[in-house]
Amino acid sequence: MEKKSCYINGIGLISPQRTFDQEFLAEPLEYVDTILHCVAPDFTSYINPAQLRRLSRMLRIGLSAAIICLRDAKNENPDGVITSTGYGFLVDTARFLTELLTQHEKQLTPTYFMQSTYNALGGLVALYVKCTGYNTTHVSKGFAFETALWDAMMHLQVNDSLHFLVGSYDEADPVLFAVNSKAGHYKLEPVRTLTLFESTTTGTLQGEGAGFFFISGQANEQTWCRIRDTRMMYKPTEAELTAGLQDFLRLNAMSVADIDVVINGASGDVMHDQFINGLCDAIFDQVVQLKFKHLCGEYCTASSFAVWMGASVLKKQQIPSIARSNQSSIKTPIKTVLIINQYMARNYTFVLLTSG
Repeated sequence: MEKKSCYINGIGLISPQRTFDQEFLAEPLEYVDTILHCVAPDFTSYINPAQLRRLSRMLRIGLSAAIICLRDAKNENPDGVITSTGYGFLVDTARFLTELLTQHEKQLTPTYFMQSTYNALGGLVALYVKCTGYNTTHVSKGFAFETALWDAMMHLQVNDSLHFLVGSYDEADPVLFAVNSKAGHYKLEPVRTLTLFESTTTGTLQGEGAGFFFISGQANEQTWCRIRDTRMMYKPTEAELTAGLQDFLRLNAMSVADIDVVINGASGDVMHDQFINGLCDAIFDQVVQLKFKHLCGEYCTASSFAVWMGASVLKKQQIPSIARSNQSSIKTPIKTVLIINQYMARNYTFVLLTSG
């Protein structure tokens, strides 16, 4: 059976950069820190103030990103809502558990519990758009966002007239930072984010963000790009990763020469980046390469930032200088973007985006 097309017809992204107003890294923000937090918009532009006061910070960010996406798509009637996260709402989870212990399980605040569940954002978005259709949340660490994309794409193979609001969220939590720092996953000394890839130490920056994408089976005037395919690989060897990429391109009837831009998910950790940098330098040395985790930090669903970047490159036909990691000549028009992401050197993913 011929694979049906899937298109991104709307995007809403809130991240440590000013992305909520669809600016494409014209004035990138630099931090000197180990943790990157989202640059929040004026929430009252998207959420009723009466409702706003009852929502946690991350729910505000997630719902606002969803509304931005729906407005961009000019369609507030999705057939389903699919969300994804690596760890969920850790701050509210910690608040609930702390209250559970300190108050000996008596007179607990229900808000912390309700806003700490993994599907809290998916339910909130569905209530906002009055969507009674398909609603699920994927919680699979470094594969969470790609799994959500795959879920929507499989639905569209059955019925390409449907529209899905696909989102991701993860927050920078102090406890998660402390735990992962002991494992060597985060840097302990502040670094200048825009020169992150000059670092020669282990560890990366903790980041966060919420991104939503309006995925449809048909293109329209709002279309950003086409999602051609995606693949996930868990703990591959270097040889397996290379073979997996070559097979991925072959199955999509493409070669290295057909790729105009590669987005490299290196994180600034000299240990975790070995495979992905080696792969990109060996195979795509003549292709324009971009990096993005110095802009948003590392988190389970950071690949949603990469998809936003790739879609923006294809729609705007621009290459942000702050993201370039080599000086290969730019092909015009830009037709194909390949995202190669890694999370903690365990989860490796490929996402292929094209202009049509």
